[in-house]
Amino acid sequence: MQQIVREHQTYPPKIVASVTSWELWKTLKGKDLTDQCDWVELRVDALPPELTAEQVMEFRPEMPLLVTVRCHEEGGLRRIPEEERFALLRAYMPYATAMDIEIKAMRHARELIMEAGARDVIVIGSTHDFQITPGVDYLRELEKRARAHKADIVKFAFTPCLASDIQTGVQLFTKPKGPIAVMGMGPMGPVSRLLYSQLGSCLVYGYLGEKETAPGQWHVSLIKETLRHLGPILR
Repeated sequence: MQQIVREHQTYPPKIVASVTSWELWKTLKGKDLTDQCDWVELRVDALPPELTAEQVMEFRPEMPLLVTVRCHEEGGLRRIPEEERFALLRAYMPYATAMDIEIKAMRHARELIMEAGARDVIVIGSTHDFQITPGVDYLRELEKRARAHKADIVKFAFTPCLASDIQTGVQLFTKPKGPIAVMGMGPMGPVSRLLYSQLGSCLVYGYLGEKETAPGQWHVSLIKETLRHLGPILR
């Protein structure tokens, strides 16, 4: 499970299928999706709030599971107070291979992160910007902050508006302090996700079903097939 953390510059990256539909999730019970992806991300913020973790896990596919309860400000599908998000992550932790916590929330999640470490659950510290690509110095400072709070992987998702914004993402691969996952969103998202995968992004996110879960995603089966024909770019 921790191989992705130790060998963070390997190619190809782990392909993560993000699920934001309860109806889709219910079709995945017992399925082996390894021909399409490596992990499944369950976006708990997209689920009906009355469901318990036990009820949801009845439909779990036979795949490593990434659990995310995204905050509304960074793309969450409903407003959930921070403490409630942490409680949901804790409830799903026994089923998880990895869990995602926004970098801005990590300083309040120390006990949760310690529990994840004790369970050998990978912690992804994430940041999302749906408007712009922040400067590389700012993004590196976020990485530093996430590492200080024991993030195993740091995820950067931003919106390139100019070709030069793609280069900002490229610069993140110069001496990162550990595994990173880098992806663009919006019209330049698809090409950026391939490029960053070739440069060493340890995760690449796509969607199952008919609808993307973030702007600029590929369907996971298309990502898998495309990466099979590409290779790593040496830096």
